[in-house]
Amino acid sequence: MISNSIREIKEAERKSFQLIEAAKKDAEKIIVKAKRDAEKETQKIIQNAQKNAKKLREKAEEIAKTNIDKMQKDIKKEISQMKTIANKKISKAVDTIIKEIEKEE
Repeated sequence: MISNSIREIKEAERKSFQLIEAAKKDAEKIIVKAKRDAEKETQKIIQNAQKNAKKLREKAEEIAKTNIDKMQKDIKKEISQMKTIANKKISKAVDTIIKEIEKEE
């Protein structure tokens, strides 16, 4: 009877060790899978961030180009206005000089 009890205890102990080893293997598999899944998810996040960054950069470039185009138009308009003013002043100066020359004659 004692030997039966000892055998049952040893058998239970053996099964416990087997269960522990199986649990360790399962845990290792779960950890490996979790790491793999985390790496995949990290790559997805990085790719999405890169796509978003590219879209933002392209949008910023588009806005900058629009602003530059507008500034160039404004500058051309201002230059044209300055030329008109300068031509008027030159014309007035020439008229004044001609009048002075005519007075002297």
